[in-house]
Amino acid sequence: MRTRAAVFVFHDVVPAMRLAAVPVTHRPYALPCEDFRAFLLAASASVRRPVPAGHVPEELGGLFYSLTFDDGHASNYTEAFPALMELGLRATFFVVSTLVGAPGHVEWSQLREMVAAGMEIGSHSLTHPFLDRLDPAGLEREFGESKVRAASLPRGWAPAGLEGILRRLGYRVFCTSRVGWWHPGDAPLAVPRVAAHPGMPIEDFAAILNAEPRALWRLQMEQAAKDAVKACLGRRGWAALRTPLLRLLYARET
Repeated sequence: MRTRAAVFVFHDVVPAMRLAAVPVTHRPYALPCEDFRAFLLAASASVRRPVPAGHVPEELGGLFYSLTFDDGHASNYTEAFPALMELGLRATFFVVSTLVGAPGHVEWSQLREMVAAGMEIGSHSLTHPFLDRLDPAGLEREFGESKVRAASLPRGWAPAGLEGILRRLGYRVFCTSRVGWWHPGDAPLAVPRVAAHPGMPIEDFAAILNAEPRALWRLQMEQAAKDAVKACLGRRGWAALRTPLLRLLYARET
């Protein structure tokens, strides 16, 4: 089996008592604290090492995993950071620089504390736009003015030519929304990730983290189906379909 590793992506970490108040459009990204801690315990029990996303291309052995967070939610500091510190794990936090300090988001002082403790801070763009709406100058502005070692894709719609712009700007790693494994030698500006989503069985998370055979097949098939629908409907059509579907899903769960 070819050497491989998983790069996970989290977003918001929310106490169970607050989940009902989370808007349905954000609910798929809101992971209960209990589930998050269970995932971290599984990670800490693995023989694999946690590696910040910015160092993934340097890991030629493949016996590692990476934990990343998108959007810079306040819970990254209040919930995720203490749990990571308790278990001795490192992670990468991709933040939207213009949202740092805004309500519901991390503060600059908190980010400095996290960096001092060994966490990595990366860019999730300047303003969190749909990148496929931007011209090359707009893409350079989004990532040129918030440049660090690593960055991640906001909103899931990647435009053609982005990789070349990121390379010119000096980025070493770019994390995408594509589900897949990282293999040593793969393109560092197109790193696939696996979303650790609400309801994911801990056994599935552990199997992916430990790169077990066929551990990603179901998620990859689900993404292929979703991508086919998005390609047919376009961004606006997908957005119009997604919200009522989520409302129906969460109404059935209550």
